[in-house]
Amino acid sequence: MTEIAPSPSATWIGNALHALRKAAELEGVAVLEASGPEGELRILYEAGLGGVEIMPTADAMLQRQVRGRSHQRGADRRPVMIYPWELTPGRPGALALWRMPGTRAWETRDHTLAASAGCLLYHMLAHAPAENGIDRLTGLPNRPYFLAEVDRHIERLQADGLPGTIVQVDFDELHRITDIYGRAAGDWVLTRTAFLLRAMVRPGDLVARVGTDAFALWLAGMDHLTAAERAESLQERRLMLPETFTAGAPVRQTFSIGIAAREFGIEETADQLLQRAAAAALEVRRGGGSGWRVAASSHE
Repeated sequence: MTEIAPSPSATWIGNALHALRKAAELEGVAVLEASGPEGELRILYEAGLGGVEIMPTADAMLQRQVRGRSHQRGADRRPVMIYPWELTPGRPGALALWRMPGTRAWETRDHTLAASAGCLLYHMLAHAPAENGIDRLTGLPNRPYFLAEVDRHIERLQADGLPGTIVQVDFDELHRITDIYGRAAGDWVLTRTAFLLRAMVRPGDLVARVGTDAFALWLAGMDHLTAAERAESLQERRLMLPETFTAGAPVRQTFSIGIAAREFGIEETADQLLQRAAAAALEVRRGGGSGWRVAASSHE
């Protein structure tokens, strides 16, 4: 089997953002890029919380075409700093850093750290291969990378006699949110869900974006009962769109979740497992969504 090496985006960028957030005591940090027909600013990678809330401030600073680091407080009193760049002509981007509203202003060491991290991330993004197995919006592995990695895990679990489970998380009518509230709202749902899923798994598990409106988890050594507990926990989390999109109207994103457990002694590839999980998620969606279902056994 061909082994796919971990991509720069999957490891270095994610690790760099999380390390920067911790070192600088930040609420959040993100890589931003102006893209689309109107040049709207969107989040490519995010670690932490508050990305949507700081976007107007970051956008205003980029519109001024600042050179080098720039900082100011947003309307909600969040201290925001950006380190701007331009990876592609006409498509500016930036590293954005922010703290909780009303917290301390930026210090010299923060500026130094932002400059160093910004320079490093710029070169990572500029020189990363175009096809590296990563979804650029969420920073998660894509479907081919996920399947290849899960097949490797299955080989090890088979030798050890341990279970493993794939959980597919489908969005209920994500297209309606995008149609009504715009692409930025849809991107917010995707990036925030990626953050939630990362927080739910262990270091040895995998999270990936496997479709336009679908994520998948690989839970190594976990059976369908424990996976169902994780699915129930995700359903209980109220993923509400910020008022900046909905003008105060409460809008909740729900999920249809399918669970497929690998059965010891039965040969089944990662792709076959994912297909069973996807079929179970589809049954939930057809039944009204906002729930989970364990897929039928592969030999039934």
